[in-house]
Amino acid sequence: MSLAALKSSPRIRAEAALRLLAMQDDEPEESVADRYRFDPAGYMEDKLGWTPWSGSPDQPGQAEVIHAYQLALEQQHERLAYERGEIAEDELQTWTPGQVIRNRIRVEAGHTVGKTKLASGIVNHFFDCFPCIGYAFAPTAPQIDDLLFKEIRKDRAGKALGGRVYDGKPEMMRSKTHFVKGRAASNARGTGTENVQGQHEPYLIFVMDEAEGIADFVWDAIESMASGGIVIILMLANPRTRVSRFHKIRTLSTVRSFRISCVHHPNVVEGREIIPGAVRRDYVESMIEQHCELVDEHSEDDQTFELAFPVRVSGAVLDPGQIFAPNAEFMFRVLGMPPRNLADNTLVPVGRFQAATKREPEDHRPKSARIGVDVARFGADYGTIYVTWNGRVWRHDRLSKKTTTAYFRSIRDACLALKAKGVRSVHLRIDGGGGFGGGVVDRAREDLELHQAFSDFAVFEVHFNARPKDRKSYANLVTEMHAEVAESIKGLAILNAPEGLEADLCERTYDWKNWRGRDVKILQEKKDFRKDHDGRSPDDGDGFCLAVAPDRLFTTGKKAPASSSSSYTG
Repeated sequence: MSLAALKSSPRIRAEAALRLLAMQDDEPEESVADRYRFDPAGYMEDKLGWTPWSGSPDQPGQAEVIHAYQLALEQQHERLAYERGEIAEDELQTWTPGQVIRNRIRVEAGHTVGKTKLASGIVNHFFDCFPCIGYAFAPTAPQIDDLLFKEIRKDRAGKALGGRVYDGKPEMMRSKTHFVKGRAASNARGTGTENVQGQHEPYLIFVMDEAEGIADFVWDAIESMASGGIVIILMLANPRTRVSRFHKIRTLSTVRSFRISCVHHPNVVEGREIIPGAVRRDYVESMIEQHCELVDEHSEDDQTFELAFPVRVSGAVLDPGQIFAPNAEFMFRVLGMPPRNLADNTLVPVGRFQAATKREPEDHRPKSARIGVDVARFGADYGTIYVTWNGRVWRHDRLSKKTTTAYFRSIRDACLALKAKGVRSVHLRIDGGGGFGGGVVDRAREDLELHQAFSDFAVFEVHFNARPKDRKSYANLVTEMHAEVAESIKGLAILNAPEGLEADLCERTYDWKNWRGRDVKILQEKKDFRKDHDGRSPDDGDGFCLAVAPDRLFTTGKKAPASSSSSYTG
C-alpha cells in the first residue's frame, strides 16, 4: 500500500496498521477483504447471494443486527489506530475516547426468522475479511454441524471463496492460524474450560447458537479470550427463561441486544413467501389459535399485542387491531420474548416496565420534581442519579468511585436544570447507607443557593432497611418502595432506560417474612441479587426507586417548613 493511500483516510490508515500487525501467514490479500471489510451487508448480497431483511429500530430484522456488527468492527479498528498513534482524535469517525464498544451482539428470536442464516453470514464475512480464529458453540454436536455449519456450507458452495469448508465436521480453514471451528459445549470430566480457552489472536470471533443451553464454562472461557485484539461475540437463542446467563448478560455495557419477532418478518407481514424457507403467516395463525386468547383491552402486565394485518384463526378472519394475550410458549416461539416470571415473586412486572419505556405522556410541565440518589464510592458498584418530572423519569448521571463533591455537583446541575424549566419544588432522596451518603446529604443541606432557588427544597436521608409506612405488608422501606414504584410506572414514561434497569426492577425477587405473627414481603438482599447477576449491584433500580416512590414514604409524620432539610431514617 502506498504512502498516499495510507494518508488518504483514517479508516484506511487503521486497516493498514492492523493488517501489518495481524497477518500470520504469507497469503496475499484477497480483493474480497479489501472491498467488503467494512461492508458485511454488501458482502452477503454480492458474494453469498442473499440479502438480509430489514426491520426498524423498534422491530429489528437481520439488517439491523448486521449494522451493529459493522459498527463494532469500525469502532474497534479506530480505537486501535488511535491508541497506536495512527490517527488523531479529530479524525475519529465512529468512536470517541472512553466510549464503550458493544462488540457482544445478543439476539433473541422467534422460530425460523433467519437467525442461523444471520450467524452464517457474519461468520463467513469475518473469515473472508480478516485473518481470524473463531469458535462456534452449541449445546450439542449435531446442533452446531447440522444448523450453523450446514448454512455456512450452503452459503459458500460454488462461490470461489478462499479456504476449505469440511464435510462431516464443523470446520473451515485457510491456515493453522486462520480458521473457524464448531464445538459442542461439553464439560466432560470438568475439562471444558481448558479445552476451549487459550486463544489470544489479533482477530477473534465467537458464536453461541442456542445460547441458553450453553454451560457457564464456555461463557467464562470466551471472556478470558476476549481481552484483546478485534473481537466479535455473537449470541443467539429462542429465549425460554429469565434465569439463564444469556438473559442476564444483556445488562452489560458491552452488549447490544436485539429481538427479532416472527410477526414482523416480511413473509408474515405480506402473507406470502418473500424469503424462501422462512416463517410464514400460517405458522403465526396456528400459534395464535393454540397459545393466545382474544381480550377486550390491552394489559401491560399480560404483554398483550395486536397485529397490523388480518389473521385466520379457527376458520374466522380477524381484522387488524384485535388484541391478543399470549401464553409463555407463544412469547418465546413467536415473539422472541422470554416469558414473564410465572412464579409471581417479583414486584414490578416486565410488561409494565416495557410499556413505560415506550410511553409518550402529555406535556404538563408541573412545578414539582423529585431526585433520587443512590450513592456508591468503592468497589464495582456505581452511584446513580435519577430525576422524575413531567410524567417522565430518566437517569441524570452514573458515577463510579467519585467524591462527595462530584455527587453534589451533579445533583446541583440537575436541580438548576429543573429550575430553568420552571420547577419550584425539588425533593432530594439520598441513600444514607454505608456512611458515605451522609456526606452528600450534608453538602445538599448546607447549600444556600439551592435553598434559595426553590420555594420548596427538601433533603431526605433514606435508609433502605428503615421501617416501612405499611408495616402490615412490608418488612422494610426498600420493599415498600419497589411495590409503590410498580404502581407509579403505570403512568410514567421511562426515557432512555439503561440496560440494567429492567433487571434491577423486574428480576429482584421478594420472599415472605414473619413479623409479629403476620406474613410481610421482603425484597431480595443486594448480596443475593449480585450472585444471580454476575456480581452486579442493582444501582439503577435503587436510584430509580428513590426518585419515583411517592412523597408519603419519606415524610416524618410532622409538617415541615417549605425549605426544610428533613431526614427519614426510621
